[in-house]
This record gives sequence, structure tokens and C-alpha cells, in this order.
Amino acid sequence: MARSHETFERHGQDGHGPPPVDDPTAEVLLAVLERSRLNRQTRDWVRAALWGDEAVSAVLDGREMPEPGAAYQGRPGRAPHSQLTGIRVQGFRGIGRPAELTFPTGPGLHVIVGRNGSGKSSFAEAAEAALTGRNPRWDAMPTGWRDGWRNLHYDERTEASVDIHFAGDQAPTRITRRWVGESVRSARGEVVRPDGEVSHLRTLDWGEDLVRYRPFLSYDELGRTVTGRSAELYDTLTALLGLTDLAEAERRLARVCDGLAKRRDRPSRELRLLLEALRASDDPRAARAVSLLTAQHLDFGELRRIAADDGPADPAQHTVLRRLRRLSVPERVVIADVVNELRGASMELAMAAGTKGDHAHGVVSLLEQALEHHQRHPSETTCPTCSASGALGPDWVRRAKAQVRALRPQAATAEAAYGRAEAARDQARFLLSPMPTWLPHDSELGQVWALWESGNTITDLGELAEHIETVGKQLRTAAISARRDAGERLEDPTGGWADLAGRLSEWLDEAQEAIRASETLAPAEEALDWLAERGRELRSERLGPVAAQAEQVWYRLRQERHIDLQGMRLTGRGVRRRVEVDVAVDGADDQTSAPGLLSQGEFQALALSICLPRALVEGNPFGFLVLDDPVQAMDTETVEGLASVLAEAGRYRQLIVFTHDTRLPDAMRRLGLPASIRTINRDAMSNVWLDEGR
Repeated sequence: MARSHETFERHGQDGHGPPPVDDPTAEVLLAVLERSRLNRQTRDWVRAALWGDEAVSAVLDGREMPEPGAAYQGRPGRAPHSQLTGIRVQGFRGIGRPAELTFPTGPGLHVIVGRNGSGKSSFAEAAEAALTGRNPRWDAMPTGWRDGWRNLHYDERTEASVDIHFAGDQAPTRITRRWVGESVRSARGEVVRPDGEVSHLRTLDWGEDLVRYRPFLSYDELGRTVTGRSAELYDTLTALLGLTDLAEAERRLARVCDGLAKRRDRPSRELRLLLEALRASDDPRAARAVSLLTAQHLDFGELRRIAADDGPADPAQHTVLRRLRRLSVPERVVIADVVNELRGASMELAMAAGTKGDHAHGVVSLLEQALEHHQRHPSETTCPTCSASGALGPDWVRRAKAQVRALRPQAATAEAAYGRAEAARDQARFLLSPMPTWLPHDSELGQVWALWESGNTITDLGELAEHIETVGKQLRTAAISARRDAGERLEDPTGGWADLAGRLSEWLDEAQEAIRASETLAPAEEALDWLAERGRELRSERLGPVAAQAEQVWYRLRQERHIDLQGMRLTGRGVRRRVEVDVAVDGADDQTSAPGLLSQGEFQALALSICLPRALVEGNPFGFLVLDDPVQAMDTETVEGLASVLAEAGRYRQLIVFTHDTRLPDAMRRLGLPASIRTINRDAMSNVWLDEGR
């Protein structure tokens, strides 16, 4: 298959390459949007996604969209085209005393060759550090390297400078970084203009271009291009092709759609747990809520009313609980005192029974009752007991009173026993108070209290004492348990319903929000689909020339291998964004596994095929590219292809290649390719110098 030798001229220099990054992608999309048949809501979402986060938030909240954000309105003016004319290093890495590399302005290939440890990478890393303040290689280095990055043989000032010649200037601008601390990141930078004016690095107006067009390419980066994180290459190519606004718009809309979908689906996921909790409750409101939640259509009004009713399910029961919490029963010591008194009185009665004193007490009691009756009815003379006529009268009264006076001393002991017994009964009757009318009879405490109260029918003092002692313990235990239970239930007088009502209310909020989210999601998803489709078209259109350049470079590098680079695509979004590279190997039945058949050198060549056109894209303000050891792992045939590719690229860009592999300069000499070749040397004291060659 014949391929053009003008690998870079056709796609990179004649105006047919990918558009520069300032291409107004958002305006192009908005113009297409106006001609579309999308409804108003969908169009608003597309506009908001292109205009920025504030506009997206406004549409999401139903507010009027603000004016387009700064990202949409355009970027600062581009810095003028620049070329690298010198690198000066001292006290940094492998370079001790000041050493300098100079380059003429204009396109051209410059090869710096030297053995490992000769200072090649020190120059390359110093140049990048001077421009950017960092180097990706440093991020992966261990602490020991970061602590020992200064040169061991030179303890004076550590600095790196690059001379950049901007188009239109009569002389170069010097950009310098000086390290003032022990950290490799402690450098301070300054810019010295051709007229001697000193300014800050940000005055160069490079902004994101140093990231987007990075004029540095190392062996490590080439390896990561194919085997590392594809998202990094995706972002780089997206920026180069002027599609950053589109990618950001897609990401904004994707985040919105993802958030709306989660809000839409959350109530459905949580409903099962809510129903389980409601079914576990014995509150009648919970049962009613379950019935409404499982109906075909939700009655939000009735469910809201149920959720708002977070008081006790039974107010009367709540009153009982409050009274139970304050309920008092006889103390243990009071019960013990009454029981002891009853038993003492019972014993004293038993000792007095049948004695003369007991008989005398009986007669005295009988006569006192008769005297009391006669006093109330003095006209009656008939005895109410024996019916003897004329038995009662003044004489009888005198005789009866005399007999009482005579018997009272004899009856004193028995009378005291009977008095003590009556007093003990009074104490028992006071203790055996009736059950409160509000106490449920079927409750445990109600049943025990009924048994307690039944002691009032017991006449025997010993039995009464036993009843009070035994049932009193039961009464106290039941009362303490009832008070504790009432206290716990009064902490949540709703019996757990208040928490359920809160959960139900929150779920109803989420359910209604889910309805609104679902209504909002439909046009947002339609807008995302529209943007994704337009994005595929634009990516394919703009990536085509870069992919074609990559195929041309690969064709030159692959030499006689039967391996084809068949295409390159930007796919996915968010964390799934990636660059897909199609590689076909002759003889492989399953082409999807073809990349696995590539050697390390072929991977290196494939990465260079992708990265070199990226650096040469139109609109790149950097007219130079520094490559550090791109030859590693390549075989001799691939090195010859690389020499041809670099020489051709050198017709349009200033290429500075550092390599330890002498096969590259040998191939250039053998093939008669135009290149400036110099050899770098370093002695044991870190003195570095260059020998000029062809």
C-alpha cells in the first residue's frame, strides 16, 4: 500500500488539519441546535450544558439562566509562536558547573547523543522544569531521589534557564527557575524580556497550552500513552481538537442525568424497608399507611395526613400511662410493720382466749352495750334479751355499773388484746386500698391489685398477715414493672409511631421529588443523547486528520512488519472516557487481541505514532518539541523508520532529541537525513560539554 512521504505537510501545514483549539465549538453546536426539532426544555438543557455549571443549576432549579460563563465566552488571546534557542543548567541532577545547549531558530532536527549518565535527561528535565515548574517523572520518584536531586559536585546556585524566541521579537526571552530550598518543588521563576523587563511567568500567556500542547515527550510518557490511563490521552486530544467545551457539556449533563435518575429511583429502593417497618408496628395508622402505599395509585393527601398525626394512637391509654408513672403502692417497710402488728395482735388474742379476763371482758362489753341501749331508751323496762318485764330500771343501772367497775380490772388484759387486734385490722384495711378505677382490670397489675384488695374479707389476723405479706410483694413487683414500662412508653408516647411517621413523611418528600425528577430527567436525557450524537460526529470529523497522521507515522515506523494501525476513536465519557486504537496483525484470527501480540518496541513505535502528530497539530504555539530517549526498545529497522519520521517532522518543527542509542544518529548519517548531531559528555566531577558533529 503506497503512502505519501509528506506525512506532516498534508495534514498539519496546509490548512486542512484539525481546527485550532479556539474553534467556537459551542457556537457551532448552538447553531445546529437552533435548526433542530428539539422541544424548548431539551434546548434549554443543551444551552445550559454549554454555558456552564451556573446555567445548569438554574435550569435544574427552574430559574432563568444566567449569562454564558467565561469558558463559553472565549479564552484569552494566544501567545505568539515560539522556538527554543537555548537551555542553560547548573547544579541540577547530573550537571554541576554551568552547561549550555544552543539551537538556531526555525524548524530543524537536533540530536543530542550520549551514554547513560552523560547529562542528557538532566538537560531535558531542566528545560521542562524551567517552563512548568515540575516534571511528570518526579511524581513517581521515591523520597531518596527527591532528597538527592541537587548535583553532588556543585554547591553554588542551582538553576535552569531556557531561551525562547517569540515571533516578532528581535531577541529571545529568558525564563529561569532558581531553587531556594531543599525540595525539588521549591523553585522560583522569572521572565526576562529582550528589553530587560523582568516579569512573572504568568505574563507569558501560555495558560493551559503548556498542558494541552506539552512540548516535552519522554520515554516514560510514550509508554503510558498506550499502556497507561487512556483518559489522559483522551483529555489531551479533546483539548487539541477544540472539543473541551463539548466534553465538559457532556459531563455536566451526564452528572445531572445521573443525579436525577438517583432521585427518581431512590423512593422505589427504600419503599420495601419502609413497608417492613410499618408492618411490624401494631399502630392502626401504620396498617392504614401500608394499605395506601401498596395501592395502585398513591393518595399523597391521605398519606400526608397520616404522617402528620404523630400523637398517641389511644389518648385514653396515654392518660393511663401518665397515671401509672405516678402510681404509688405501700412501701416494703410499711407492709412489714402491718404484718408484724397483725401477727402480734393475733398471738395476744390467742393467749387471752378462754381466760377469766376474757370472760370478764365479754361481760363488761355486754353490760356496756346494755347500758348504752337503756340510756337511749330510758322508758323501756323490759329486758331486750330475756324479755323479763320490769327488769330494767334505776336499780338495774346501779347494779350493772357496779358490776362493770368490779370486772374491768379483771378484763383489762383481754381488753388490751382486743383493742390491739382492732387497731391492727384498721391498719390492714387502710393498707388494702381499693384498686384505682382507671387501672385496666385485665392488666397484670390490675389482676394482682384485685387479689390484694380481696384481703378485706379475711377476718383471721394470721391469715390476713400472710395475705398482706405474700400479695404485697407481688403488688410491689407488678407496680414497679408497670411504672417502668409506662415511663419508657411515655418517652415515645406514640409507641414508635412518631419515628415511623417521620420516615413516612421523608419518603413522601422523596416520592414527590422523584416525580419531579422524572419529569425533568426526560428532556435532560434527550439533550444528552443529542449532544452525544453531535459529539460523535465532531470527534470523528476532527480526529480524522490526526488519526491519518498517526497512520502515516506508523507506516513509516513499522517498516516490513505486517501490522496496521487501522483507526483511532474518542469514546465514552466521564470515568469511562478513553482513546480506542485499532491494531491489526496479519495472521491473527481474532483482531481484538492484536495489541497483545505487539512487542515493547512496537508499543513504543505505536505510542510515538499517536503522540508526534499531537505535538504538531495546527494552532500549537510551541514551535519546538523535546524528546527524551524515544528510541528505547526499538529494533534497528524501527530506528531507521524513526529517523525518517523525525527528519520529516523537522521540516516543520524544531525537534530536539536526546538519546543514548547511537543507532539513531548512525541511521541519519546512513540515510543522508538533514539533522544537527552533537555528542554530550560528562566527567567524574559532573562537568558537561558537547562535541559538535554533523
